Amino acid sequence: MNRHSSTLAALAVGLLLLASCGSSGGLGDIFGGGTTQPSTNEIRGTVDRVDLNNKIIYLTNTSSSMLSSGGSGNTVSVYFDNQTSVDYQGRTYRPEDLERGDEVAVKVSQSGNQLVADSVTVLRNVSGGTTGTGTGTYTSNVRGTITFVDPSRRTMTIDRGYGSTATVDYDTNTNVTFDGRSFRPEDLERGDEVDIRVRDLGNGRLVAESVSVLRSVSGGGGTSTSASTIRGTVRNHDPVRRTIELEQTNWISGFKRSTGAGSVIVVQYPSNLGIEVQGQVQSISGLERGDVIEVQVQNSGSTTPLAQRIILVRDVNVR
Repeated sequence: MNRHSSTLAALAVGLLLLASCGSSGGLGDIFGGGTTQPSTNEIRGTVDRVDLNNKIIYLTNTSSSMLSSGGSGNTVSVYFDNQTSVDYQGRTYRPEDLERGDEVAVKVSQSGNQLVADSVTVLRNVSGGTTGTGTGTYTSNVRGTITFVDPSRRTMTIDRGYGSTATVDYDTNTNVTFDGRSFRPEDLERGDEVDIRVRDLGNGRLVAESVSVLRSVSGGGGTSTSASTIRGTVRNHDPVRRTIELEQTNWISGFKRSTGAGSVIVVQYPSNLGIEVQGQVQSISGLERGDVIEVQVQNSGSTTPLAQRIILVRDVNVR
């Protein structure tokens, strides 16, 4: 009886060892220590803007070990979809509810050359409060330049820059303010620079609660610090003087200056500025004659605008 029990015990040990040798991870697999779960990539940064049409979150002052530079201060474009959740203080929101200045941590996965947000955690809310209204709608801000007001449909079309536009409904309760005075939405003009507080009713419908005119195209005034965007073809790039000469230019957002479309414009850029190529920041030294770019410049009276951001629209070498 004792000899038979010893034989069975030895056989059991042998089968256990045989099973462990046949596993890919050795003995660690049996005891749960041999499998390593893949880590999730995370990017931290500040929301610059949210492109609702193309579903892109633009982040500035970013930091992450996954970025090519491994440092901070980069500008990164992160795509989102209907599955992307936004968490703030235990409540769930949507990417559309993010505001410029929100500090966030974004868990991302890579799809081809694009970064896709799996989830977003708001670390600091720039407005100091939640964006939910408690009625199934959400409030956020739309900032840009008026391109069209349709009084019959009660809609405003806003150019948000970089080819992004938004259509916002308004009603009799929508108040427009400029220099301490109240106006009607119908008083807005093409070229007025505005900051609109909107309610998001879902399905892409936005309703203006209030409109602040930052700068009137006909009345001047205001203290706007927002940027305008120029699109043009690189005619010459001087890395020594840090200037880019653009031809076939077009001011696609912000206030139009005396320079008309198609004119030649020289833009200067700071030494630390890179160029965004498919959401990744690369060295500006790769810019070539014939490349089509969009340049965000500060609204100022300078004859040589200073670039704050450069995006490659079309590579001259790609047909």
